[in-house]
Amino acid sequence: MKAFLAAGLVFIAAHAGAATPAKVKRGNLEIKVKVTGTVVADDIFRIKSTIEGRVESVLTSTYVWRGADQPLAFLAHKELAAMLDSKGSQNVDILEDRWQRVYRPTAARCPDTCFILKNFLKPKTWVKPESVMFEAAATLKLVGRVRPEDAPWIHDGQDLLFWPVKDPKRVLKGRVTKFLLDIQGEKVTPGATFTLIMSPDRFFDPGTEWEGQIIPLSKKDVLYVPTGALIREGGAVYLPVRVSTGVTTQGLTEISSGIEEKRDVLVLDDEQLRGAARHKQETDLDALRRRARAQQGEEPSSGPELGPAPVKKPSKHATVIDSTDYGEDPYGEPQ
Repeated sequence: MKAFLAAGLVFIAAHAGAATPAKVKRGNLEIKVKVTGTVVADDIFRIKSTIEGRVESVLTSTYVWRGADQPLAFLAHKELAAMLDSKGSQNVDILEDRWQRVYRPTAARCPDTCFILKNFLKPKTWVKPESVMFEAAATLKLVGRVRPEDAPWIHDGQDLLFWPVKDPKRVLKGRVTKFLLDIQGEKVTPGATFTLIMSPDRFFDPGTEWEGQIIPLSKKDVLYVPTGALIREGGAVYLPVRVSTGVTTQGLTEISSGIEEKRDVLVLDDEQLRGAARHKQETDLDALRRRARAQQGEEPSSGPELGPAPVKKPSKHATVIDSTDYGEDPYGEPQ
């Protein structure tokens, strides 16, 4: 007979689907921590006009990085705007070179490398001094969220693989930086956050939802089981394992293999079994019937026995057993 032992507890599945068999395996075990988060723009600032002039050209789109040496737009003073109108549609660079000694177009630029968030300019429109032309961010941050149960595994410097939720094939690699635990309450286990600064050559747009993976620990050649197979009770953890059983009584069952002596065991109550049946002593009716037939001098039949073994009627010459009741003492006087 086979049963399952919760580190020694014997029970069998009551019906198909009540439990899922699994195996203890040996191999490499990696702790894989899933993290999620959002990309946010930081150090946001606005680029304003320093002159009153006309927008001659806009040289950038939004959600792109621009260097300090890359013009965002060209503005022309009133005089230069009039000259440009009189010359027709010519290349601004040619006109700039031709008239640079007198009327030089004013270029709008980022003070340093920046990420363009918004553009408020339209060609051939007029702007006044201090008018907002662009909104930009000095940095883009990948902000990650770590679940409370995973927070103890994470620290600065660990490798991180991450990708947009909507584009999982676009995988980037970075390192955990600025890891910070949440403020811990009296009854709350804190989670954590970390921040990774994105660069112009590897970034996601602000607002992008992303997910990623950190492997803080990798162990070689260890035994492991599915976590769902383990049962926790009183600070101890038990594992239901398969065993072979022998003699079974109402209170005890012989274990012939599958577990060693002095192993701690867990005995579940009926409510905790949840769909599994408790192993118990059962009557082997077939064996009893075979024994009854053997006592009557019959050969065992090949087919199944459907009812109790028939009782033979005594023959004419059969000896009749005295049915006198002698009481509890077989050697007492007849009653």
